Amino acid sequence: MGPEILLTRAIFAAALVLLMCGAVAAWASNNAIRRLAGIALSMLGAILGLGALGAPNALLIAAACAVFVQLAIGAAVTVRLQEDYGAIEAPETDQADRQDDMPGRAP
Repeated sequence: MGPEILLTRAIFAAALVLLMCGAVAAWASNNAIRRLAGIALSMLGAILGLGALGAPNALLIAAACAVFVQLAIGAAVTVRLQEDYGAIEAPETDQADRQDDMPGRAP
């Protein structure tokens, strides 16, 4: 095996590690900002993996644009959560929703 193949495999392995670490971070966190960071890390790993597999430049640019849009929407939703609920932690927002949905409360 040549050094190019070893380098490609090492980059692909690093991409998979980033992808999985980001996915676990996004899944396990209760904080909306940490979830966004996990998504960003996961998407960075996916784009790095595409590059290691030799994807065309147009596909890499499109993927980077999709990540940017997803993170921008996530940031907007996080700001909206903070404004409406005063918190960005999932248990706190869930509790606020349960209190709003209690029977007997007038809208």
